[in-house]
Formats: sequence, C-alpha cells, structure tokens
Amino acid sequence: MSYHATGSRQGAVAYGVPRRAPHKTWSADLGGAVRGQALVYDGRVLAATEKNRVVALNPSTGAVLWSRTVGRPLTNVTERSGCGNVDPLGITSTPVVDPATGTLYVVAEIDDGNTVHHQLVGLDATSGAIRVDVRVDPPLTGGQQAIHLLQRAALAFSGGRVIVSYGGNSGDCGNYHGWVVSVDARKPTDQKSFEVAADGEGGAIWQSGGAPAIDATGNIFVTSGNANPDPPQGGPDPKKYTESVIELDAALKPLASYKDRVAGGDEDLSTANPVLLPGGLVFAVGKTDIGFLLRASDLAQVAQIPHLCGSDPDGGPAYDAHTQKLFVPCRGGGVQVVDVAHRVRGRMLSGADGSPVVLAGTVWALDSGNDTVTGYDPATGTKVGSAAVGSDVPVFESPSALPGMMLVPTATGVTAFD
Repeated sequence: MSYHATGSRQGAVAYGVPRRAPHKTWSADLGGAVRGQALVYDGRVLAATEKNRVVALNPSTGAVLWSRTVGRPLTNVTERSGCGNVDPLGITSTPVVDPATGTLYVVAEIDDGNTVHHQLVGLDATSGAIRVDVRVDPPLTGGQQAIHLLQRAALAFSGGRVIVSYGGNSGDCGNYHGWVVSVDARKPTDQKSFEVAADGEGGAIWQSGGAPAIDATGNIFVTSGNANPDPPQGGPDPKKYTESVIELDAALKPLASYKDRVAGGDEDLSTANPVLLPGGLVFAVGKTDIGFLLRASDLAQVAQIPHLCGSDPDGGPAYDAHTQKLFVPCRGGGVQVVDVAHRVRGRMLSGADGSPVVLAGTVWALDSGNDTVTGYDPATGTKVGSAAVGSDVPVFESPSALPGMMLVPTATGVTAFD
C-alpha cells in the first residue's frame, strides 16, 4: 500500500480495469488537490489533499467514510517562501500504509503563523483516529528553514520505519538541502537523517512525486537533483551526492552512489524515482534524457540508453515484466518505451504525460494537458482505450487500482473508472 504498489516501484499489479475505454463511475470532490496516488486498504480508498484533509472513501460510491484535517496548510506560498507553484501547500506526497497495523501515514506542511513545519501523522485507516503525531523536519543547520523544503516524494515504509524525503520549492529559493528522514513508527521521536550536499546547498530529493525504492534487505534508493544555485552547464555537479542515484542502508548510511556526470545547470536527475528491476538492476533517468541501468549491489553502470523523451522525463516509470519494457513519462508529452532486455530506446506513445502504471497487463497514463486517461498494449504500444477525466489533472499524477476499478487523483479530489 504505497506509491506504485511495492518497494521496487515497478508500478505493476495483476488487477485493474478491462482493456477498453474506461467508464467513469464516480467523482469525489474533496475540496482540494490530490497530488499523490490514492491508496486502497481494507475496502477503503485513502487520499489526502493540499488542504491537509485526509479521507477514506467507499470504493463503490465515492462517499466519505471518515475525514480528518491535520493542520492549517501554508498559503500565499510565493510571498512567504520566495517561490513555489503549489498553493495551498499541505499534503503533497503520496501517503503510505503499514499493513501490519493498518496505519495510514501522511506528511503535512503546517503553517504555524510566522514559521512552517512538517508533521508526520499516522491515522487508523479504518476509523481515522490519530495514532502518531510528530514533527519530522530534518535537523536543519546553516540557515536552512523548513519553509524552503517541499515534501514532494512519496512516503515509503520499511522495517517498521516511515521514510520521508525532501527537496525544495519550484524555483529553488532559499537555503535548502535534499534530505531523507527515517522515523520509527513505534517510537516516532527516534529519527535518523541523511543530507545531500552537506558541502553546499541543493540536491533535492523530489522525484516528481515518486517514492524511494526499497530492496528486499531494506536498503533505500533515491535520486537527487542539482546543487543550488545551479552549477555551470556540462557537469559534473560539484557537490556531494548531487545529481546522483544514492543507496542508503536502513540507518540512512550511504552504501554507494552514482553521479550523472553529464548533468549540469538544472538538469535534475531527481525528476524520476529509481526503479528496481529483475536481475539486480536499478533504472534511473533525469533531464539529460539518459536512462541509466545500474547494478543494485554497488551502483556500477551496466548500460546507458540515450535520447529518451526528447523533453524532460518527469515522473515515476512503470515496468512490465512480461515484455521487459519500461514506460517513462515525458514532460513535453508522450510515454517513452525502453526495451530493457535489449538496452535500447523503443517507440514514443502519444496521448499521455503522467506517471504510468501497468494494471492487469495494460499500461495506463494520464495527460495533464487534456485531462484524459489512456491505456496502451505494452507489447505493441497500441492505444486500447481513452476517457476524459472530467476534472483538472495536475502534472506527475499516477493512477492506482483495485480489482475492477482505476482511481485518478485530480485538482479537486478523486475520480473512479471501471
């Protein structure tokens, strides 16, 4: 119960909607934008909004089963922080569910008046009762302020701990660093942290909303962005762990890293989350349009696949194990196919720009420009069906599913299709 289903972040599940034009069944207006995936647990659809509202919905009707607001979101964001393109700014990331305890975790940005902070809230997924309520700002030093951090990357859960990642607001204003914070769910004051660019500034971990990948041993994989201010074009980015794929152990100690040495300026490697693939491989791609296949054990390069997207790859890729193909969303439009078996670029699929998923053997992706959802045959790339969402679809959004149904987050709530 997390972003793209499992810790591998392959975004593939065996259930979903039929391979045809989907039919809208309900739309829930939640009074705010849902920028993370909707999750499904114990017969409930779980979602969170930028107004810091967390809800459980009936999957058959979209009716609200419980609702809780967890604090005042930040408003007038550009005026208060100096930059940013999300306003109000509350819960931006995809939540995560600990299935062992039935606890739904969200991170809310909360306006304290003169300052802001980030709060981890754990709620009983059945009732909405609060079980955990703790600050999770990283140990900010050297003039860093929480108002300059954006908690955009989806949450992860591993080994009894919630994994929270931070980058900067759009525009990279203020003094900020990329961070990962790990919180013990049983003792939330037990927090560990990892800092990108401790020798400078920047290194955002935002991943277009995608989650850190978690392997079977509990190691954590993230991607980072550029130093702040932007370094010269042409790379390599000079700061430690910037423009890198980073492997951390469960205690957030670095085990290995791989730097995109071509990336300079604002050529963020953190525009997509890492994906763990069969055969011990990790896939990562950023604004240099180069797909990297790395060895998970030490992040040594196995292959490069250049010229992906032709525009910034933005969002979490999905992987179809049957065809051994990756599907990479492109900010300028289209979904780029990558043939992993042959290490080559495949065709470009038109009609979508959001983070794809593979549901019951069909690739589904959203289009934020036309507010549509489109399905593709993963073997051929042929379109198999498309439908209007009927609401504004923010960028980077990714569908999710339960048997017989697909869920789409929107600027006003959640819409369901069968």
